[in-house]
Amino acid sequence: MLESSRFATVLICLPMFYNPDEHGKRKPVEDENFVQTAEEISKKFGGGTLFVFKTDSPRGFWWDRGIVCEDVHALLEVDVPHTTDSQAWLKKYARDVLIKRFRQKAIHMKYIGPVGTIEVRDETVAETSDHSEL
Repeated sequence: MLESSRFATVLICLPMFYNPDEHGKRKPVEDENFVQTAEEISKKFGGGTLFVFKTDSPRGFWWDRGIVCEDVHALLEVDVPHTTDSQAWLKKYARDVLIKRFRQKAIHMKYIGPVGTIEVRDETVAETSDHSEL
């Protein structure tokens, strides 16, 4: 029987371009910002996956004051404990760090959970008389 652990998957949409400057120009976000964010999230939750698409990037659409806005996204996926503490930490991190780092009005996160996870490792499994570990 599988051991049950309570995790949620969080998808964090990170913009590939900063919001427009006073001249309407949008500059690309430096690669270091994505790597730094992935490293910080990994230190907190033990890992994650960063998807940065150089071609055919995912596009996000939303309403802002009656206008449809569009953005090109990278995606950070992380499994976190399914707790209010984890949710609170992510909200604070997005508000205090990501909004400033990526120069955005908002950061969108999708919280999917709880989810089951399976980790497969390349290890030799010791034989036991009862096969409950298999």
